[in-house]
Parts: sequence; structure tokens; C-alpha cells
Amino acid sequence: MPPEAKAQDVKSADTIVRRLAPGKTRGFDPQGPAREAAQKKLNSKLREFKTRQITVEERSGVAKLIEESKSPNVDVQIFFAFDSADILPEARPALDELGKALSDPKLAGGTFLIAGHTDAKGSDAYNLALSHRRANSVKDFLIKTYHVDGDHLSAIGFGEEQLKNKDNPFADENRRVQIVNTGNASVAEGKLAPAPGKDAPAQ
Repeated sequence: MPPEAKAQDVKSADTIVRRLAPGKTRGFDPQGPAREAAQKKLNSKLREFKTRQITVEERSGVAKLIEESKSPNVDVQIFFAFDSADILPEARPALDELGKALSDPKLAGGTFLIAGHTDAKGSDAYNLALSHRRANSVKDFLIKTYHVDGDHLSAIGFGEEQLKNKDNPFADENRRVQIVNTGNASVAEGKLAPAPGKDAPAQ
């Protein structure tokens, strides 16, 4: 077992759902239109990126759009085998909680980006490739084990480009998988969002 696995931070499904649930606003939100525009642009790019590799500038643009859209997100600590995208058994509790969360009715209809991040050990190209494989491993797990709709999941590796702890590029917290709620699936697929039902909460 990796030494850090003993202190693994396993977020509960309820915690993940709360972190990923879209925020509710009352009345007019002056920043709302700008956030919605950023989210639509983000989803447009993610649809495009499913068919090709993306450049460092495009990955930076995705990170910027996530910030501009204020998309709900959460970091999940997942352990992989050394120099590999193979998920270790010690990672199963964290992945199970993530699978339960993304299967929760409160997140029904959402689309999610799985973003893989590494620390700064190793070359840029190596870290980028490894983070991409690991993000796809998580995506495959969610599809196969929890039957999450693969059309509602995107996976991108960012390598060491988006360090969580920039003051310490080698810090453990930089090695993470980030889950981002990129919005309603209908909007993400370029369709009109369904009209809210009688019991739908106000946005």
C-alpha cells in the first residue's frame, strides 16, 4: 500500500453531490448570463475535443472557462499504480463514493468533466500523457461499474499545467482527479434545456 493511502481522503457520496450540485439563485443574478455563456462555450469545446487531441492553449482555455462559468467541482484522491493508469484496490472506496454520487438523482441530467492532474515530477509530455490515461481509467470505471452514461462524461489530462499547490509543485495534493459539473446534458449536447416541471426548483 502506498504510504499516503493510509491517510486517504475519501469524500462521501453526499459530500460529492453537494459540491457538484448546481447553485440556486433567487432573483436576478447579474453574473448569470456571463456564467451561462462561459458554460455553453465550455461544453461546445468539450464536444469538439472528444474527437481530437487538444493543445496546451486549449487546455488552458478549458480551465479558464471552468473558472468563468463557476462550474461546481470537486477534487477526488484516487490511487494508481506507479507509472501506470491502473487503479489500485486502495482507490476503490473513493471511486465507489464517486460512482454513487454521479448516480444520485440530484445530479441526474448533468454532464461531467473528469480532469486528470499530476505533480511536477517528470517531463511535461510524460505527465500529460499519464494524466490523460488516468482520467480515462476513471471514466471507464464509472461507465462499467456504475453505468454512468458515457455520453455525459468527458476526460482530459492536464498533466502539471494546473497545479493546485503552485508553491510546492511536488505536493501530494497536485496529484488528483477533478470532477466538474459542466451543466445540463441537453444544453451540453447543443439542445434546448427541457422546461422545468411543476415541482422543479427555481434556478
